[in-house]
Amino acid sequence: MSTKWKATLASAVGALLVMAAAAQSPANSVIEGMAANNKQLRQYTYKQRSETYQQGELKNTTVDEIHYNPLGERVGIPIDQHQAAPEAPSRGPGHRLIAKKIEKEKEEMKDYIDRLKALAERYPGTDSGKLKDAIAKAEIITSGGSSLTRIRMRDYVKPGDSMTMSFDQATKRPVETEISTFLDGGPVSIVVAFDQIHDGPNYPSRIVITSATKQIEIRVFTYEYRL
Repeated sequence: MSTKWKATLASAVGALLVMAAAAQSPANSVIEGMAANNKQLRQYTYKQRSETYQQGELKNTTVDEIHYNPLGERVGIPIDQHQAAPEAPSRGPGHRLIAKKIEKEKEEMKDYIDRLKALAERYPGTDSGKLKDAIAKAEIITSGGSSLTRIRMRDYVKPGDSMTMSFDQATKRPVETEISTFLDGGPVSIVVAFDQIHDGPNYPSRIVITSATKQIEIRVFTYEYRL
């Protein structure tokens, strides 16, 4: 897993205090709140587990310990990694051509997964100006029978995409962010579930990225936060 992809979690934290927009706070206050939450979260060390599935089968698992150095840079230390055993190559007629085809398919799939991760990093991204503009134009959805308020932003990265952030009205804490976007013309969904460290900052406890077209799902979990 690349260092760039590992930064996805840090980018996701940028959405944590967007609930302030629903309270009619200015966009500047939202961005400031996000920065304050991120600063507090950087004091912690935690573990991150990433799982990649293809056609429902677990193909790869990595576990890293994450912390921030004095310069505020995110540092990942690999703890464990498991990869599914490759299928035994056929030794029948034309096995070399078959082996080449399989290898090409693997390379294409790896490239797609890398681009899928890169796409996920763009939501909500680190461009505070872009997020300010999106919040200012966002649709705020509330319903009498629900304890959640939703902030929906459209065309955030690509025309036709949407990003909806949900938070609890009572606690003003983020609950979930749902993103619908596209890659190579196929639909991609990204769901981020949030939690809170006891008496501490909010954090993205689970991120699930799904490509229905390619039958790929990437699951990222963070846990064991400690000072």
